[in-house]
Parts: sequence; C-alpha cells; structure tokens
Amino acid sequence: MKISYISTTIIFLRSISVTSAFTTTFQDYRRTSSSSVLYESTHEICVLGGGFGGLNTALTLSSLPFPEEKKPTITLVDNKERFVFLPLLYELCVGDASLDEVAPTFESLLDGTGIKFEQASVAGIDADQQNIYLENKEKLKYDSLVVATGASVNLEFIKGAEKYALPFYTLDDCLELKKRLTFLDALIATSTSKEELNVVIVGGGYSGVELALNMKERLGSYENLNVTIVHRGNEILEYATDFNRNTGVRRLEDNGVKTLTGVSVVEVLELESESQNDFSELKGRCKIVVENGSSKEQDILNADLLLWTAGSMSTNVQKGILNSKLPRDASGRLVTDSYLKVKDYDNIFALGDCARVKKVPFGATAAVAMQQAPCAAWNVYSQVMLNDEDIKEGEKENLQPIPFSYLNLGEMMTLGGDDATISSMGVVEVNGIAASVLRRIIYAVRMPTLQQGLTAAISSSSKRFESVLSSSSKKSGGKSKKIITWK
Repeated sequence: MKISYISTTIIFLRSISVTSAFTTTFQDYRRTSSSSVLYESTHEICVLGGGFGGLNTALTLSSLPFPEEKKPTITLVDNKERFVFLPLLYELCVGDASLDEVAPTFESLLDGTGIKFEQASVAGIDADQQNIYLENKEKLKYDSLVVATGASVNLEFIKGAEKYALPFYTLDDCLELKKRLTFLDALIATSTSKEELNVVIVGGGYSGVELALNMKERLGSYENLNVTIVHRGNEILEYATDFNRNTGVRRLEDNGVKTLTGVSVVEVLELESESQNDFSELKGRCKIVVENGSSKEQDILNADLLLWTAGSMSTNVQKGILNSKLPRDASGRLVTDSYLKVKDYDNIFALGDCARVKKVPFGATAAVAMQQAPCAAWNVYSQVMLNDEDIKEGEKENLQPIPFSYLNLGEMMTLGGDDATISSMGVVEVNGIAASVLRRIIYAVRMPTLQQGLTAAISSSSKRFESVLSSSSKKSGGKSKKIITWK
C-alpha cells in the first residue's frame, strides 16, 4: 500500500470525524501491552493543548506508520485533567449527559496509544533551543512542536465584566453555572413575591442562542423570567446557514427571548437593590451598561445572571506561547503558512484558535480545528520521514506535505430540550426532535476515540429515545410527562 494512499485516507476520515475504528486498526498493529513507550525514541514530538485540535493531532500522529525502529515519542501537554467536548457542555450542566461522555480524562483517552500525557501549564517556548518551559519548572525538549493551545477568554477590556460575568467555555464554567442554577432552584421554590428574574447573555452566535433557549426551558416554570441576548453584530446567528438562522430566530421569538443587536457592553456595575428581593442572594447580580453602535445611545440592563459567550480573545500577555519569539498577529495568534507551519520555523506547526493561516481566515470553531488536526499530523510525519536518511528517493514523492483546505460539512445547534436544527452542505435540513436525536448521534461519531464514541452513543441514544417516546405519549393524549432530574 502506498504511503500517499494511507495519508489521504487518514486525513479524509479524520476530517469527517469517523476515524476511531481506522485509528484503532493502526494502533492495534503496533500496540504494546502497556501505554508507555518501550523503545528508544529517535524523535521527540510535543503537542501543546488537548482541545479538539491538539488531541486529534496527537491521536492521528500515533496512528501514522512510522518505521517500527524509529517511532517518535509523542507527548501531549494540557493544564487540565480532562478533555472537554464543548458542544455538549450545556447538556452536562443540566444532567442530560454524563461526565465521562462530555469530559473524559486524558489518561483514559490515551490509554494504549503510546502517547505520553503531561498535565502542566506552559510558561514559555524557547524556539532556538527547542525547549518548552512548564510552570512546574520542568523543561521538555522537542524536535517537532505542534501548538494548539486555543484562545484565552479576555474580559479585562470591559470594566466589571471579569467580576460579574460567568463565561461559558470550560468545564469549570459549566460546573459553576450548574451550582448557580441549583441555588436558583431553591430561591424560586420559596419565592412569594414573584420578582422579575433577569438572565442576560452576551453574544448572539451559536453558543449564545443555544444557551438562551436552554435557559428559557430550564427556568421556564418561573412566570416572570426574562431572557435577553446582547449582540454586537447586526443580526443573530450572522454566520449560520439561512436554514439554521431562520429556525433559531423563530425559536427565540416563539419562546419570548428578547434580542438586542448592534449593541455592545461598555461596562458592568454592581446591582444595588433598594430593598431585598427573592434573588438578592444570587452571586454575580449586576447592571449592564450597553451602547448602540450607530446612535451611541446608552441603556442599562439589570441581570440576576450574566452569561458570556461572545468571541474569546487572546490576552496577548507574555505567557505561554506568547512568551516566545514566534511570529504573531495583533490578536496574539501564531501566523502560519497554508501547511500550518509557523512562519520562519520549519519544525513548529500551529492550528485551532491560537493560529491564523496566512491570508485565509477560518472561524474559531471546533470543526476547523478537527479538520486541521490530520493535516498538521501528516505534515509533521512528512517532515520527519523526508529527513530520514533511509528513505529512498522514489518514496519521497508519496511523503510530501499537504496544504490545509477546509470543507464546510454543515452545522448543528441545540434549541432547548428535545429541539435542534441541522443544516449540511445544502442537502440535509432538519429540525425538531429528529434533529435532536441526529445531533447527539453525530457528536458520538465525532468523539476523539472509539471508546468515548460508544459511551456517548449509548448514553445519549437512551435519553433521546426516552424523550421521543414521552413526547409521542403526550401527543397521543397519554398522561406520561417528561421528567428531568437536575443533579
């Protein structure tokens, strides 16, 4: 089998995220009885960041057919213990998905792959000496480096936002929201005066709309609930397909979610109540100063709960990958060529939210990172193999690097409970319960490993079909009701 065929197959399958079985085939071929590397490595490959881009790059590298006697050491570095499948973070928050399904440990994901895992934060990179300095004072040597550390959420540029807003990007954010909702349940249960409950969500993209509709369902039993989206752009879901945008906007209107477009948050202040009310004890209550982008008129919104989903930004502070001489743009993203190779450095690659491919803007999405991962992995493999003196001249044509090309496979959104919308390549357009079931099945397929995919498929399928049966019972006049336990 030619190497070019192997590479093309791996990259195609990884790109559409159905490669678990294919990857397992390679891993079974070369797997030892232990996950530790038992050979003397000739090449050190280090991957920084265990998100969609970094984890899939490491897994793809581990599946590529390096010569048995020259297998590299692959080390994955992340400051967290768990990988987080971000699209299902809200489901985890409300108990509709399990921790192992949404946030498995790296140790469990990498078991048997030969990939080493280092839980640590990166303090800096010495590109000249090819060293990575960790905040635990350790140092890692690399021959090839892949940077996929994502982008930091920066709320410092808006006064008060960092103190009062709850971002919704990480597992810690998810658990904090879950804790606040549980506390809010107790307040609602004892409420007698029926004060207004105001939830404000900053950001009208996919995450903002999903969170708004799910908050509306989660707290919908409270009759004086107000959910508001504040969006700087001119329209909600401005980058979505027409089908998904129209479906999303219609759901927002049907559920009474208020949307403010063309409006920016300029300051967040403490909410001072003249008297104690039902929700005075809530953490993070605030008032938000917003400004209309065209008229410059300002208004104030009260928020008992302020959630932040607006675009994440790099802080550009000298730490981590920014504590290096690697070339960056104004936002702190590493600048790469079309092969995802960092400018001026032949052995450093970057992908995902922390990188900007030269002259080709890609969205900061999981879909982009997941498709960049096999491309970056192959190009690292190509570089290593082409520098191998034992590779014959005739074999080198099959080992050439490949440029990254993004294929938009479509998009999916949850619209609260058993409702979702899916649009794919102008061919598949579906919403409602069917889209909700299909969304979870597709996400199960996209999990980074076969084991996690099976866990997700079994867990989500049972819950989805229970919900479908419950819904069917309602429509047929049955007395069965959907029961949700908020854990």
